[in-house]
Amino acid sequence: MILRYAFALICLLFADLIRAQINLSYEATTPGGAKFVMDNYLGISLELGVVNTLIGNSPQTIPAPIQNYLRNIRSRMANPLRLRMGGNTMDVSFYIPTQAEMILPNGTIVNPHEFPVTYGPILLDTMVQLGDLVGGAQWFVGLGLSNTRDNNTVTFAATAMQKLGNRLDAFLLGNEPDLYLDHGKRVGIQNYTVQNYIDDYAYVLGQMHGAGGSLLNAPMGGPTICCHWDLDSLLSYGYVGAFGKFLKYITLQHYPQNNCGGAPLQYGLNYYIAHLNAVNMARWNLPGITAANTAGYSVSMSEFNSASCGGAPGISDTFGSAMWAIDYSLQLASLGYGSSYIHTREAGISYNLFEPPPAGVDPSNSWSTGPSYHSVLVVAEALHNPKAPWAPVAVVDLNADNSMLSPQSTVAAYAIYPSPDPNNARKPPIRFLLFNYALNGSTTFQYVPPPLSEGQTWTNSVNVKYLTAESVTARFNISWAGQILSGEGKMTGNLATTSVPCNQTESCAIPVPGPGVALVFLDGGDLLEDSNGTSTGGNNGGNENTSGGGGGGTGQDPNQEGSGTVGGNNGEMDIRLSWWTAILGISLALAASLTSLLP
Repeated sequence: MILRYAFALICLLFADLIRAQINLSYEATTPGGAKFVMDNYLGISLELGVVNTLIGNSPQTIPAPIQNYLRNIRSRMANPLRLRMGGNTMDVSFYIPTQAEMILPNGTIVNPHEFPVTYGPILLDTMVQLGDLVGGAQWFVGLGLSNTRDNNTVTFAATAMQKLGNRLDAFLLGNEPDLYLDHGKRVGIQNYTVQNYIDDYAYVLGQMHGAGGSLLNAPMGGPTICCHWDLDSLLSYGYVGAFGKFLKYITLQHYPQNNCGGAPLQYGLNYYIAHLNAVNMARWNLPGITAANTAGYSVSMSEFNSASCGGAPGISDTFGSAMWAIDYSLQLASLGYGSSYIHTREAGISYNLFEPPPAGVDPSNSWSTGPSYHSVLVVAEALHNPKAPWAPVAVVDLNADNSMLSPQSTVAAYAIYPSPDPNNARKPPIRFLLFNYALNGSTTFQYVPPPLSEGQTWTNSVNVKYLTAESVTARFNISWAGQILSGEGKMTGNLATTSVPCNQTESCAIPVPGPGVALVFLDGGDLLEDSNGTSTGGNNGGNENTSGGGGGGTGQDPNQEGSGTVGGNNGEMDIRLSWWTAILGISLALAASLTSLLP
């Protein structure tokens, strides 16, 4: 009887550990129909009206921390960092070519999430300098459409073409036009329809082309809808027929829930830590996305985050939200989006990636890092293939534990496949990205190693980097590969990469703490050793100087912390993994022994 009670107690104590093993099933080579993206797939969206609080007021006053934050990301990719300048502000603001100041308030703020401003050409100069300082950037630039006759759009577009040059990725003409009527931007119109929007787009685009010069070849994006309109219907209604030859991108914007009007939130944090919800949300407007891809257009999610109008405290500022941002952005990539941009705003907004300190506090070393900043780091590393740095990779959801369909599943898993070689031979995956949303307890992902490609040799271990925090509600002390962010926007602490042993003829078992994310390097990794932003080069003609500058610059390559030692038992992450692994082994051994003694 005592033995029965002891056995039951052990099973209760370690139930989560005993059952927490997921067997990964994946295609040996790139699945047919897989969608490909570049390593700079996930970018950052900046709100025009408050951007000077982040990037300074001139090319000479760009704060050192924002340089460091962006350089950290840029160093993890071969392609230029994607940045967007725009938002609701762009539609209610006015460009003044003679304005010496970068940004000035313009009138009364009626909507706390729109900041009418006037802006001058120094904004573009600062954008150029910022991108060059961090190693190369390409820009989405918003153009106002809500007032088609009076926002100086054409003059601004011509100046942007001249100043940005090949740093300009595309103009996004109009921001969320399906909300123009709701936001009072079409006074006197009973119903702002798709046809009204097409007419407005045609008018402004016609004005741009009428100005001649470089604007005749301006790269365009749209419709940048978010909420009410159906993309597939809009495309077939006449949008592509009217503007198709000018469009470089089909753009959308979408948030899981609306936090603009003060009404109770529809979802709590639990919504964000269920993979099924990311899957379902990413399918918004999927027929239109498929149609756009089929027609040869790149689709971009030009703005997203955890909740609209600044996010929701207790959700947007948590580790759970950071995990969701990785999951959701990769889900978008797996469905046909070629790029996505996570939005950030002024200080005090809960979904921010980073923000400066309050007035009176030293701005050079007292910035705050939001949890979702880490999401951009992880995605960049996951999608970068150093063996073919300028080639796209495929993102495939592995439906681990039936997580794409089951609301009970607490895991998710993606495989990253390289591009086919010149002979069109498909290759095995080079990365796994594994999610454990469980509130406590480690989950082990077990898989049979992929077959070796030509030229590969078997190694008896894989390298793993972990994104961890104490809980899904954690706001601080979030660790990526053993490092955390300082108030200067630098990675601090020793870079910790865990070496996990594998058996070539049997399997590899990757433990992932709960909550946590693991990036598994299946091909040996070519691991990043300088985690603080040594530039990997760019292809947009930007200045490759990474030695700081711009007034607030550090004057030297960002700090060189991080030994980059593979397999080192560095820090709390490895201690937690070792502890959980030991407990799991002991519990299984005890359970087996006691079972053998039962009558």
